[in-house]
Amino acid sequence: MADLEQKKERVLENLVTVIEELDENLMTVDALGDDTKKKHRLKKWYYEKKAIHDIKKILHDVNKYEKYDDKEMKKFEKELDKYDEWT
Repeated sequence: MADLEQKKERVLENLVTVIEELDENLMTVDALGDDTKKKHRLKKWYYEKKAIHDIKKILHDVNKYEKYDDKEMKKFEKELDKYDEWT
């Protein structure tokens, strides 16, 4: 039973880490200013999508989410690379 509790604790810690990283990234983008507002919205969207992908992975690893696609984020980043002005 202790193993289950430890596993739950690790999952929660991982989720907290993902959310804290998202918060930090969004604050960084907000601090850049409004001179290129569209570019910043795209960066925020990217960070949100990445956080959701990471959360899906965490849940998939503990068999709570079956629709996880490991290559989804790589495909998304490859598509975004076509638009080099987003970075």
